[in-house]
Amino acid sequence: MNFKFALFALTLMNALYAENLSVFDRYTTLRTIAGTGTDREQNFWQSSFEGADPRAVELSNPHDCGSDAFGRVFIVDKQSHSVLMVSADGSTLTTVLGTHQSANGGDEPQVATSVAIQNPNGLHVFADGSFLVLDTDNRKVRIVDTAGICRTLFTHSPGFSGGRGLVATADGSAVYFNGEFTAVGMQTVKRWTETGGIETFATIPVPDGTLGNLDLAPDGALFVTANRGHLVYRVVEGGVPEIVAGNGFADGNTTSGSLATQVSLNRVRGVAVLPDGTFFLATQKGGDIWWVDNDPAGRRIHLFLAGDSSGNTFSGDGLPRSTTFSRIAEPRAITLATNGDLLITCNDNGFIRAIRNVCKPIAPEPRVENGNLTWSTGWKEVVVVEESNTLKPNSWSLAEVTSGMQSIPLVSYGEKSFFRLSVPNLAGGQ
Repeated sequence: MNFKFALFALTLMNALYAENLSVFDRYTTLRTIAGTGTDREQNFWQSSFEGADPRAVELSNPHDCGSDAFGRVFIVDKQSHSVLMVSADGSTLTTVLGTHQSANGGDEPQVATSVAIQNPNGLHVFADGSFLVLDTDNRKVRIVDTAGICRTLFTHSPGFSGGRGLVATADGSAVYFNGEFTAVGMQTVKRWTETGGIETFATIPVPDGTLGNLDLAPDGALFVTANRGHLVYRVVEGGVPEIVAGNGFADGNTTSGSLATQVSLNRVRGVAVLPDGTFFLATQKGGDIWWVDNDPAGRRIHLFLAGDSSGNTFSGDGLPRSTTFSRIAEPRAITLATNGDLLITCNDNGFIRAIRNVCKPIAPEPRVENGNLTWSTGWKEVVVVEESNTLKPNSWSLAEVTSGMQSIPLVSYGEKSFFRLSVPNLAGGQ
């Protein structure tokens, strides 16, 4: 069979390669994706919010968010016992999991919006729009597929002690979450796999507190924040947890440019690892976003976005990230969107904010190898593959949504002659 290929890389006015700009130049303006900032820790949900402008909806103590390859942003809205979704263009908010009432829905596959959950927390969004969520008070991890069907992936009987982070590998083969305490000042990080079930991946010191959020690095290491311990750990399989940021105190010693292990990170909660192994941190009570470099002489930490610990600060939409006044407050979680933007969950006042990344991903070039359509992408980079016989504008249909280096066996697609590859450009609007 003689296959032909069409590559449609995104045409962007600012299609710059990330390596040509520093992290401070790549991330530019701040914007609001969802929330009005009315109050905290209440269930504000109203039926009129369904289908409304996300920026006119009162969120109910959101705890995490993430995006898929199509630019949709998913929000764990804890006190409304739901997961919400913002359309790619940022215009519409809809419920994708939960009934907005606290209860313990069934475990069998069923429509996700008919499944009651209780105080959800951690979230992991896959490239294709399926997602995992910690159904915290029901001690379950639920999975919702692309058809909107929910089922219980597994139950963790001891529950999820404080922090309630959740992250998975790109293919979903392994899920990491914060588990139970094993002794005074020690908390487990668990790993679930379909073949091995739930096992302890690491046990981490948490003096006077609990763990926070999790993220995976390009080399497979797990980054874990210790919220009340004011520390950030790097954990590898079978290794001893290594402190990579924080001095264990919340005394205000936060000089930008210092060694990362010499600064105070007041209730560090959020962590997001970049493709080059550097990482962002969010301090819940410090109120700031920090960036930690990979200086071989010792990682240094830099103030990235100034915030406030009051819980009431909200400003800066449309302004450069580099302006010095406080613009966010009490960030609970940070996530890298699939288009490169940095998503910030400010939970106490109920906002989802984003910092625009001007270095958008570039669609990779396809090639044919051993009967497969093959392409190479970087860590966590996602690709949408479409197929067509005619190249007409309305003739394209979705073939695959993938992450990392991938390939498609061409025989699976019959007589299809053309394929195009594209990458995310939006994340909850611009």
